Amino acid sequence: MLDFIVNEERCITCGMCVTDCPAQCIVMEKGGFPTIPQEDQCIRCQHCLAVCPTGAISILGADPDQSLELKHELPTVHSMETLVKGRRSIRRYKKQALDAGTIRKLLEIVWHAPTATNAQSVLFTATMTSDATDAVRTEIYAKLGPMLDELAPEEGGLAHKYMRMAYGAYSKHGVDVIMRGAPHILIASAPKTVPQPKEDCIIALTTFDLLAQTMGVGSLWDGMLTWCLTDFFPELAAKLGVPEDHAIGYCMVFGLPAVSYHRTVQRVPPGMNLVESLSE
Repeated sequence: MLDFIVNEERCITCGMCVTDCPAQCIVMEKGGFPTIPQEDQCIRCQHCLAVCPTGAISILGADPDQSLELKHELPTVHSMETLVKGRRSIRRYKKQALDAGTIRKLLEIVWHAPTATNAQSVLFTATMTSDATDAVRTEIYAKLGPMLDELAPEEGGLAHKYMRMAYGAYSKHGVDVIMRGAPHILIASAPKTVPQPKEDCIIALTTFDLLAQTMGVGSLWDGMLTWCLTDFFPELAAKLGVPEDHAIGYCMVFGLPAVSYHRTVQRVPPGMNLVESLSE
């Protein structure tokens, strides 16, 4: 049930909702107001609610008056440039956990990241306490030793090479290379049945990575943790509540940074393939 409602006192019958509907399922009644005759065609994107200049359209129970206005608070080019260039992968964290409200706020906003065919099926699995994260950390290193003992030093691929390095640092020096001592982990997963499950997760985590910086939260794309939960110890992902029918897109760690950066880095010029016409 779409619950598509048009406030006839506000509607100016401009037709923007009809024109902008990606599924082209909104029609203008002859001499009347917009309607959706075939609700099963709607992809639930809410473009109609967003594009209406007078806030006349409600759909899926969403009140347009509760949406954020887009008139004043969009970031400038300079502020976005500073954010993109200034973000750093954080590998030093304070031990204290974030408050639950901050984590929920981050994930609620990130939930608005785009998904293929508007599937909206990404599941965020986050540890809410440092104790829960420590339990994951302890179990990973406890499992790593026996796993690596079964392999000859020259056996395995790149992942095993990194795991040997990480296990050595932890067992000999107490240094956590895999999770960097972070108080939280974040796993993005999606049902394997949606068109692009892993890509949807990567888009969501990219959004999280940037948004986190604006809230004073550091994050790290954690390939070694991803290997642990997907390739080596999938049973641990299950213990964390990741559904069996989900594909894990990637994992992150996050928390309050124990380091501050004061300027952007200066990277080499990007590779660009700027096409002005097709080659013969």
